[in-house]
Amino acid sequence: MRKLLIIVLVAATAWGAYWVVGATASQKATEGWLDARRAEGWQVEYSDLKVRGFPNRFDTTITDIQLTDPETGLSWSAPFFQLFSLSYQPNHLIATWPNTQVFATPFQKIDIKTSKMAASLKVLPTSTLELDTATVVVEGAALTSSAGWNSGADKVNAAIRRTTGKEMTYDVAAQADTVIPGDALRGLLDAGGTLPDVIEGLTFDTEIGFARPLDIRVIEDNRPDITTLNIKDARGTWGELQLRAKGDLDVDAEGYANGELALNARNWREMLALAVRAGAVPAEAASAAELGLGFLARLSGSENSLDAPLTFAGSRVFLGPIPIGTAPTLNLR
Repeated sequence: MRKLLIIVLVAATAWGAYWVVGATASQKATEGWLDARRAEGWQVEYSDLKVRGFPNRFDTTITDIQLTDPETGLSWSAPFFQLFSLSYQPNHLIATWPNTQVFATPFQKIDIKTSKMAASLKVLPTSTLELDTATVVVEGAALTSSAGWNSGADKVNAAIRRTTGKEMTYDVAAQADTVIPGDALRGLLDAGGTLPDVIEGLTFDTEIGFARPLDIRVIEDNRPDITTLNIKDARGTWGELQLRAKGDLDVDAEGYANGELALNARNWREMLALAVRAGAVPAEAASAAELGLGFLARLSGSENSLDAPLTFAGSRVFLGPIPIGTAPTLNLR
């Protein structure tokens, strides 16, 4: 019995020492990372940083944090930010955000309110902490911009994982339920007030190739360029409007996509009218676009449902044979 007690005491002491060493290392690593960003010219502010969670967790809490990247002008601030990890599995992190936070760009400030925002992150045990898998859950989101728009969603789920058998490629999926487009977007697209107040659902399932693996350099250095985009399923429903797309795209060095997506649009005439009101399609081209798309719809066998290729070539986008505008660049900054 005495020997058993001694073994228990020794094991408990050793585990306690391990936790203290691990907690100290975790705190120093977090402080060191923040100091390194400050040395690079970032604005880094926080009032307190502590690690708790004895005996089985390392719970890191940073209070009154603000990070600003001078190169991009992006800034984020929150009353606190928390990272949790099991002491015996430090490469699996759980992150939680407060109910209020602020994200700012050089052009606007966005106030973010949520009832829940949490993420799970697993990284490979390497010096660069390459991403293995990650999931994010956001509930009760409301966004208010200083530029005059607001938006929100009841629930958003997103996930990313390394694609099996493909280097520097990741499966990325997201789903948003009951998306609130906001008054500014509704005023731009739906001046007549014919659409519902909410978008019933948005779904995105894709495979994305990058120029390098996703790792700590995404935060510390720069974002890798997208090289390929395999859209397995992208769809959205807003009232009677339904849009669905899938297909493969390659991305050139300038960030422009090249390739073709199979597009299905239900009630496409209403979508065209929204695009004209939003300025995505010039008003003077609307009649010609409707005539051409009507011909494609009849070939599809339905007046209201349109099946047509959405083609990206260089910096241009074509719906069937009809040019509809300049393509956005997909390079991440």
